Amino acid sequence: MAARKAPDLGNYFSSAKQSMHLSEAETEIQELKAEIEELRKSGSTELESQLTALREQLESASGILSISVDQIQPNPEQPRQTFLPESIESMSRSLASDGQLQPIILIQRGELVIFDGERRWRSAKNLGWETLQAVIVPEPAALHRKALLTSLHREDLNPLDKAEAIVRELSENTGLEAATIPRILSTVVRRLSAQKRMNLVSELVTVAPDEQQQGWAALGLDEQELAVLRTLLDLQLNPASIDANIFPMLSLADDLKTAMRKLGLKGVHATALSKLSAKNLGLSESEAQSIRVNATTQVIAEKLSAVQTRRLVQEIISSTLNSPEVVRQFKQVKQATGNLKKLSPEMLEQAEVDQLVELQDVLRQKLAEIEAVLKQSAIAKKSP
Repeated sequence: MAARKAPDLGNYFSSAKQSMHLSEAETEIQELKAEIEELRKSGSTELESQLTALREQLESASGILSISVDQIQPNPEQPRQTFLPESIESMSRSLASDGQLQPIILIQRGELVIFDGERRWRSAKNLGWETLQAVIVPEPAALHRKALLTSLHREDLNPLDKAEAIVRELSENTGLEAATIPRILSTVVRRLSAQKRMNLVSELVTVAPDEQQQGWAALGLDEQELAVLRTLLDLQLNPASIDANIFPMLSLADDLKTAMRKLGLKGVHATALSKLSAKNLGLSESEAQSIRVNATTQVIAEKLSAVQTRRLVQEIISSTLNSPEVVRQFKQVKQATGNLKKLSPEMLEQAEVDQLVELQDVLRQKLAEIEAVLKQSAIAKKSP
């Protein structure tokens, strides 16, 4: 009897082909089971070895297994870190109504770790399911990269999750510190855009290796910039788009990141709400955060569009800057500046030494505070 060839489980990594391969595997299983039954009916003890071989082949070919939910662990390298309660609830309703339509994909690394299907696993746990249908595949090399590629181009991937996953992949591939990568990308994108050569970067993907090497050299990139751009293109990502739309998520205030992860705040709304900063409002950081949290709650509760959110932000900034407290603060700074200008050399000469020493100490302290504020403002402007 000719031995059957087991399905290539490596192909299960392709989400586009997954359903087709699983269907083929199920057909294979049914055929193997039928052959086992025929051998049993024959009653021949001489065929026991063939039965054993077929059982082993059936186990190999089956692919789809029933795995205890408690044996399955989430993947710490999963790019998707945001699982909104309503998303889990929606999947739970689907599982309860229609059952599990597709198996999850697990990898074996001492324990069974989810490669694809964490939302189904979380929903099954909520439903109190004891088992899930799963396909177990060998752990691939560069697990984070493969998980990233699986998730990266899905429209529902949270932009904050995407930004963190891309930075991690860039750091692992280039050896650069994660914190420096957004700055490096921003610098090179701005420079090449100003030189009107940014379009040349994407064109290098399709040319021959020799031409590509010449093209990179012609752009005048340093080693770090080259490493970042090459890795992004290898991931089929537009560096300019990542710089403008994705990496800014990393510099959002913590309250906005929390709202994105737990409340479903969209990236475009978070970007608009980030304008409600202490600097723009002329308030302390704690006061600005309180205003931002209230505005975020309103945006989510009223399901405001991006345009409506930007309009709300402008209204808040305008009303806050015109509030008596902020106006008073601005007047105090202006008044202090004016008073210092009035201190003529003659007035200083007539002042007591103790007065001058006290004034000097106060000015030194205020200068240090001013320099700290200006430095923080300069860093904020350079941030993507």
